Amino acid sequence: MDFHIRKATNSDAEAIQHVATTSWHHTYQDLIPSDVQDDFLKRFYNVETLHNRISATPFAVLEQADKVIGFANFIELEKGKSELAAFYLLPEVTQRGLGTELLEVGMTLFHVPLPMFVNVEKGNETAIHFYKAKGFVQVEEFTEDFYGYPLETIRFNLNHHAFEEELKNVYSS
Repeated sequence: MDFHIRKATNSDAEAIQHVATTSWHHTYQDLIPSDVQDDFLKRFYNVETLHNRISATPFAVLEQADKVIGFANFIELEKGKSELAAFYLLPEVTQRGLGTELLEVGMTLFHVPLPMFVNVEKGNETAIHFYKAKGFVQVEEFTEDFYGYPLETIRFNLNHHAFEEELKNVYSS
């Protein structure tokens, strides 16, 4: 499985838009009404907005066979704290370890500070399992008004890299 992770450029905007739209409709089909999804996607994943986001924030893309199949967007909340604002893979490439690689390489590529936070929609069990497996810990649960739709959200944070702990355990044995 040949893949490459790199910093996004404005020429990636349409591919990122495709990944976001495809992932959202697949992931949230039973969690968020489609009209609410579409409103969100039109606002935050139109090409112009993506150009601004790519220019202003750390944005990594995952490519396979020169095709963008995933992306991660990090933001700095304040000095020494970050947030994983967006993290999506095309549905057909999930469960292959690519998300783990994208998260780890993306964090390294941009020197993302910890703690890092991420919000996950309650009911998105695949994402919840993924983040817990990477060492994220639930810190809060709340209901937010998501474009007029009440959305149950879980906030996680990561204070250390899980893979660093695994290495410490290997070398201390």
